This record gives sequence, C-alpha cells and structure tokens, in this order.
Amino acid sequence: MKPRPSIAIERFYSVADFNREFASHDACLEYIKEQRWPNGVTKCEKCGIDRKHHRVTGRTAYACDHCGNHIYPLAGTVFAKSTTSLKTWFYVMYLMGSTRCAMSAKRIQRETGVTYKTAWRTFREIRRLLTNEDLQLERPTAAIDNGDAPSLSREGVIGGFSHNGSERQPSSLG
Repeated sequence: MKPRPSIAIERFYSVADFNREFASHDACLEYIKEQRWPNGVTKCEKCGIDRKHHRVTGRTAYACDHCGNHIYPLAGTVFAKSTTSLKTWFYVMYLMGSTRCAMSAKRIQRETGVTYKTAWRTFREIRRLLTNEDLQLERPTAAIDNGDAPSLSREGVIGGFSHNGSERQPSSLG
C-alpha cells in the first residue's frame, strides 16, 4: 500500500487558521491597511509628510496622528462601496483559493449565508480580478493547491478518501 502524501504543516492553511487570523471585520480592515501602508505610515495629504495613522472608531478610516486627516484603505478596491462585510469577502476568497474543483455562486451562498445576488457579485468581482492580466502582484505567488491538499468540498472525495472511507483510485481521462 502506497503511503498517503502529507501536507507540510507550514503550507496548510485551515478554516481554523482563517478564522483565527480574520476573526472580525476590524481584523480584515487592519490587514488591508497593513498591505497598503505597512505599520500605518503613509504620506498625509494635508501635512505632506510621512506620518503614522491610527484607526477612527466606528469608521473604515485612519486618521493622521498629527493633523487628523483621514485616509481610507478600502478606497479604490472592490470593497469600497460594498455593504457586504469584509470577513465575508475574505472568506469567499479563501473558499475560491482552497477548493480543487470549480466554485459556484450557489455554493458561496450556502457556505456564507448571504443572498444569491451577493454571492454572485462577490464571485464575479473576485474572478474578474483573478483574470485581470494587468494585475501586478506585489509578492511572488505559490500554488494554492497542487493536488495533494485535502478538499473542503462536501461532494465527491474528501481528503483523498471517498465517503465510505476507502482510498480514492486515480481516474483516467482515457
């Protein structure tokens, strides 16, 4: 019997890891801010100097620590005018990146609990961004799924085993 391939712990990103890292809307907003302006330091439009910006309570804005001018990390992103929570957006991106098979808007609706219209819109926007050839990635990317990661889907095979517990047989396209 061939040993089952395992995933290195540092490569595997589980739903529990996702929920720990992005526990709330605020955690997602902080992540976006850190991606755009590391350590919250950016040029203040009013001061004209690089300054630290701090979160404004109850808003999706950060204020300059010197003059109070606001910056908005969501401006110019797909999240900008969306009423869908950032956690839902992030979870949809996680689902789309972690599944082996194609993702549908209906499945997103079931997994997130949003309306079909919202699920379809988030799916379409993320798909549009992923297929955008002009999109410049800031860091080198790694393959999300090289075929040895367990699937999160309820249909078909889960983690290399069929629903009855027997090992999955490789399929031929022949």
